[in-house]
Amino acid sequence: MTLCARAGGLALLLVLPATATAARAQSDTVGLHTTLAGWADDALLAILDRDAARGGRLSERGILQRFWSDIDPDYQINLMRMRFDLVDDDEWYRHTSGARYWSGSVNTRDEAIGAEFKAHTPLGGRWAADVNLRHQSLLELARSLVRLRVRRTVRSGMYTALDGSFSFHKPSSDLGLAAGWQRGNTQVEIALTALDAFNNFIYGGLKVQNTPADTALDYRRQPFLLHGHADLPLGRRWRVAGYGGVMRPATLRAYVQSAPDSGFLQHERYGFAGALAEWLPSRRVTVGAYATVIRAVTDRVPLPNGGAVNDFRLTERTATLGGTILFRPRPDWLLEGWLGRMWRPERRVYRRGAAPDVNYADVSWSGQAVVMYRPSQGFTGSVGLDLDRRDVVRGYGEVPSLESSQGRHNSEIRCDFGWRFPNRSLFSLGLGFDLDPGIWPRGWFGGAHGRFALYW
Repeated sequence: MTLCARAGGLALLLVLPATATAARAQSDTVGLHTTLAGWADDALLAILDRDAARGGRLSERGILQRFWSDIDPDYQINLMRMRFDLVDDDEWYRHTSGARYWSGSVNTRDEAIGAEFKAHTPLGGRWAADVNLRHQSLLELARSLVRLRVRRTVRSGMYTALDGSFSFHKPSSDLGLAAGWQRGNTQVEIALTALDAFNNFIYGGLKVQNTPADTALDYRRQPFLLHGHADLPLGRRWRVAGYGGVMRPATLRAYVQSAPDSGFLQHERYGFAGALAEWLPSRRVTVGAYATVIRAVTDRVPLPNGGAVNDFRLTERTATLGGTILFRPRPDWLLEGWLGRMWRPERRVYRRGAAPDVNYADVSWSGQAVVMYRPSQGFTGSVGLDLDRRDVVRGYGEVPSLESSQGRHNSEIRCDFGWRFPNRSLFSLGLGFDLDPGIWPRGWFGGAHGRFALYW
């Protein structure tokens, strides 16, 4: 199937429901919106919860760790299929309390899982607490992190907050302070977080002995992350949102306690930024554009007995640029689509030639077009076309992949059905039909998936 044919399929899916019969649900009273909050949370957690990465905190694969030998080119489109749609994702971030879950097959044996629980609790007076539990089981990470915020808000909407995240490895827990202003869905916030806040106290003060860990960590330069976000309406027709964070350059010494001259010094940099602009010509139509970038640098220098393999500089970057459209032709029908360009370069240089250098990059066009029957309550269903056309532009075979390369073109037809309850809670199941199967003997079967979202 050619790119023009698939683009035509995207367009066809976005015009079919215009001829649908009149719907019976009541009209919406608010405009349609999308969000980058989920992307921003993932970007934050990539540096906030380093232990969750598959290779661990000290992996030579760096911070983002995007490429592994058991990840095939179908992985990206599988994640697209099983995650929540644009409007359902936005609805989640507009609730203060709820639980949601998505999962789906990524190979014959394994499934990817994303689950989140959050609750807002008034503590009396101007005080409140927010708790968030994030669980992710993916091929590149395994995360289970609890975050707590205690916040004091005054009548004007200004607030201050104390943040904490709690990890199984106590040295990896984080502490932060935040301040902001919120009124309705309009919000501005800035925060400063001390990453691995207790690391030097536990390893240096309490003296972690050879059991349970023979490797000690010592921050020569403590990492602090300055991050914030803003979500602002500009009149009745426009809305902009921005997210960003930058880490103070950090230096970490990792060494074997019984041999202090072994190991390495690691210099780290990390930053992310994302922006979203929406135009709402009417309550039935929203057009948006977005851009995101994440950049991580790991510069490792061996200690006297650390070995030449620990003498390298790794630069990782992921950038996207795209657009979205939401259109409600009837009260019960919704057309949703997005198309984006993604760049994933990775550059690794070994200064003493201990291993081959890596100079890799792939680029992709990814998108979805979905026709949804989405009443305020009752049966809901959708059919969509998912597209991921990925090409390796340099460094073919230089990063791990289950197949010979991460570059392959994939497209699927996706069907979902479920039930929505009066309080907007949702259960749904779905199936993907592979339009261009790869090397695996699955034929047309692209995989099954399920989701639920509960609100209270």
